Amino acid sequence: MTRYEELPDRSAIARRHFIRTQSIKGGLGIVLSLGYLAIIGGPDWAELLAFAGFVAPIALALAARTRVPLARLEAASLVLFAVLIALLSVLTSGLASPFTFWLVLVPFEGALAGRGRAVAFSGATAALALAAIIVIHASGLLPPSRLPGPLPLWLCVSLLVAIMQASLMAIAAQERHRAADQAAEAGEVRYRFLAENAHDLITRHTADGRIHYASPASARLLGYRPEELIGRTLADFAHPDDAEIALAAFEAAGEGKAASAELRLATKQGGYAWGEFRCRPAGQTGDAMGGIVAVTRDIAERKAYERDLIQARDLAEAASRAKSRFLANMSHELRTPLNAILGFSEVMTHQMFGPLGARYVDYSQLIHESGGHLLGLINSILDMSKIEAGRLKLQPERFDVSEVTVQALRFVSFLAERNGVTLEEAIDPLARHIVADKRAVTQILINLLSNGVKFTPRGGTVRITATLEGYDIELAVADTGVGIDQADLKRLGQPFEQVDSEYTRAKEGTGLGLALVRALTHLHGGTMAIESMVGEGTTVKIRFPQTQTQTADIENQLVAVE
Repeated sequence: MTRYEELPDRSAIARRHFIRTQSIKGGLGIVLSLGYLAIIGGPDWAELLAFAGFVAPIALALAARTRVPLARLEAASLVLFAVLIALLSVLTSGLASPFTFWLVLVPFEGALAGRGRAVAFSGATAALALAAIIVIHASGLLPPSRLPGPLPLWLCVSLLVAIMQASLMAIAAQERHRAADQAAEAGEVRYRFLAENAHDLITRHTADGRIHYASPASARLLGYRPEELIGRTLADFAHPDDAEIALAAFEAAGEGKAASAELRLATKQGGYAWGEFRCRPAGQTGDAMGGIVAVTRDIAERKAYERDLIQARDLAEAASRAKSRFLANMSHELRTPLNAILGFSEVMTHQMFGPLGARYVDYSQLIHESGGHLLGLINSILDMSKIEAGRLKLQPERFDVSEVTVQALRFVSFLAERNGVTLEEAIDPLARHIVADKRAVTQILINLLSNGVKFTPRGGTVRITATLEGYDIELAVADTGVGIDQADLKRLGQPFEQVDSEYTRAKEGTGLGLALVRALTHLHGGTMAIESMVGEGTTVKIRFPQTQTQTADIENQLVAVE
């Protein structure tokens, strides 16, 4: 099969059947009315009402061609039929009328609607019509009978009309049944088409999980023909470690819940195939047969991709650890000779063992400065490698923020004087005490101040502030330097990342300063934020969360200030 028919519209079929039935009933009513006129003659007002009742189904058939809800039209047809029978019975001897037994046809017509409420409504309507006939008959309000001739003759006519009406109902019921069969067959063809052409394995299971239908995709996924799976369960094919997963999924589906799992299924070739398995009760899909429907998708490619990702991650982590160990070892090996270079160059610069020529003094000073720069770089690399390796342990303590700010300002004061940059400090009295690693906070401030002084032109200002933000201490270093473009802000804080500009290329640096600041801040559980505008300057804010003890100290300070 390469194509399937669309499922028929059941509401449209029901409407067409209603139109056909009402049209036939109306035509039969016209024939009966004309026959009565030919035999009896001109009608009075009561007979005109009866004729109108006979012809009214044609009006209902016309109304059914509009957007009037079919349920309302069916209800109107039932009421009209019951009222017509009651009127004919009253006009023809009441309970003795040959037309009274037509009331039994009303519930049968209601059954054609295919809804339980319609059957109940039609039965109630017929009962009310019969009650009305009884009341009128018992009260003596019956008019003279309009039937000429003997009663048995009209009884035969009534039976003949009832048989015709019943035949119409039987035909309509048969057509509805045929339409339902066609819809079911079309639905089965459609779903079978989808199942047979789906890449996923679709299986149908009994309540205990045994397969009684499998789609052809079983050959592609497992290597088994569909008939080879009949009578077996997916747990029979599952890897021993995954069998419980499959059983639990079917148990959940048996309780009316949808379930899914990833499991390995044995193939006919002897290996295992990864599958994503989903199952649910068949009743949730509108299937009256019950049982459980399962869909199993081949996820071998996804699993292979996940394995590749895990291997790549493991290799990257191993390479990172190896790099960190290498940098730590190399930094340690380089620091030993550098200490000797710095020490001897300082001795020569101060001419401690006798005078030297001016040129040699300058050379010694240059060696000392270059060695100091290299030692700072090595220390930064060593700290970064320790952080990445998780070997840098903080030693939090309570200290005065002004102690570390004065130390940091003193460290960069020589560079600031040489560059013509003014250093400023503003410490909020409420933010004087902080709980953190003192050495780490000092390193953070030195790195930020060094960057600020380095990238601020002569005549600029670098300002360090400490403020209380809620119960957190915020340290900020702001400069009036060249600023940073918004596109470059995202890269800052990554190891060895620097902003590439004509001004920054002229400055020394490795790109580790902000990376260390960010890493040390995160070790404290804090945050780093950078605000910058090109040509206006940069502000870096570091926020340190405080412990409960420090929070209590801050509250005491607030009370003291008040």
